[in-house]
Amino acid sequence: MTPLFLLAQETHGKLSGALMPDLGRLAPEIFLCAMVVVVLLLDVIRGKGRSEFHPRLTLIGIFAAMALVVWQMIGDAPAGSVGYAGFRALEIDHLGAVFKLIFLATGALTVLFIGRSGMAYGKEAELSILMFGALAGMCYLSSATELLGFYLAFETVSYTGYLMAGYRTDSVRSAEAGGKYVIFGSVSSAIMLFGLSLIYGYTGTTDFGRIAEALAAAPREPILLVAAIFVFGGFAFKAAAFPFQFWCPDVYEGAPAPIAGFLAVASKAAVFAVMLRVLSYVGVVGTASPRVAELLASNGTVVQQILIVAAVGSMTWGNLAALRQTNLQRMLAYSSIAHAGYLLMAAAVLSPGNTAAFGAIVFYFLIYLCMNLGAFYVVTLMRRDTGSAEISSLRGLGFKQPLLAVSFAIMLFSLTGLPPTAGFVGKFQLFAPVVERGYYVLAAIGLINGAISLYYYAKPLKEMFLTEGADGDASKLAPEPADLALVALLAAPLLVFGVFGWDHVTEFARSVAPTIAGVR
Repeated sequence: MTPLFLLAQETHGKLSGALMPDLGRLAPEIFLCAMVVVVLLLDVIRGKGRSEFHPRLTLIGIFAAMALVVWQMIGDAPAGSVGYAGFRALEIDHLGAVFKLIFLATGALTVLFIGRSGMAYGKEAELSILMFGALAGMCYLSSATELLGFYLAFETVSYTGYLMAGYRTDSVRSAEAGGKYVIFGSVSSAIMLFGLSLIYGYTGTTDFGRIAEALAAAPREPILLVAAIFVFGGFAFKAAAFPFQFWCPDVYEGAPAPIAGFLAVASKAAVFAVMLRVLSYVGVVGTASPRVAELLASNGTVVQQILIVAAVGSMTWGNLAALRQTNLQRMLAYSSIAHAGYLLMAAAVLSPGNTAAFGAIVFYFLIYLCMNLGAFYVVTLMRRDTGSAEISSLRGLGFKQPLLAVSFAIMLFSLTGLPPTAGFVGKFQLFAPVVERGYYVLAAIGLINGAISLYYYAKPLKEMFLTEGADGDASKLAPEPADLALVALLAAPLLVFGVFGWDHVTEFARSVAPTIAGVR
């Protein structure tokens, strides 16, 4: 054998030994990418056209990916860093696993909602491909520990979101939503990329941990402030947070209601998943490196100030703008902006050893999936049966469809944060660490905004239960048993976790925090 062949054989052996465990750690992401190829091939073989085959295949694929994630969490699947020769691209841990389950569950419910919407869209292969691509990007994003992989996954989620928002070519509003989403997304992406380039130029590395150590030893320079603001601009865009929230109402209103719910829940969760991981490295969350922890006292305060300003702006803008809305889908869009503010408020007070704020954010997304996605499903039913998403279309619904109205009322109570719903528990946990850290003004602003939200969440309740319309649009709402089952399925956990057993869920959410803080 030639020396070149021997060298190639030795290199192949080393790569195989190093990469095979990593392939097991990347099983959910690899499977979702493989499903994109499978759907493409099947579409070519079967030919173009609308069929129930694609939604069913999408659901099967999503459930299979969920099984792989659960296998990683409770089985003997390999965990830890993914990389080679000192290069770490991903961190496979419980933080990523929990968020991956949130993404996949949201995707599965969205596919079901599209099937129940009564529209022809969703039966083509293209939407299935976009769904698998978006979920693959989100899953990778939640585990990314390196700038290049993070940015590619971030853009994958963005581009699939653009296409899904403007998917209905027969709708002018859907096309407008997709167009506005692309324009705002392109600008925010460019801003974030410029900030990332400044960070790379200053530190000379793309690894989150090494960047944090380099920044910890750096003086407080204006260039780092500019970089932090620019990078946060990209995060704020995807999270629909201040000051990059302007796209949200128009896009959510114009997009198909199930897709708007998917963007409101899954995209926001993906951003906060990677944000928590980034904050854990830069010192806002405790780390094993004393040098990194010093960042909290110098450059870390800049990050905290940015988060506080964004939290106050998001809560105030979202709630005040929602007061005047008469369209339920648009109102939920502004509500989504406000909820981003509540979550940023807790993220701003993350500190070394503070697992309560960390667990509060994770737990809130578990219940946010139920209450927000359920509310968008009610909008889906309204558009299907009445052709309108106006709040007035709910007039008298409590008298005509009591199960649907009561389930929707539970979701609205939970979004408001009223007991005995899980929304109250989640809001309490978000506010608790803010008060414990002594940020009383921030907590007071959050409470005032919560009181403001009670007014606009009460408008649908008033129409459903306090106004009886014999010939109103609500009389056209004719949910089938499957529709009522889905709505009740999403409303039930909001009561169960609000009254019984939520301690176990919150403890599980908090247990995720030490995993990321301790792996360095």
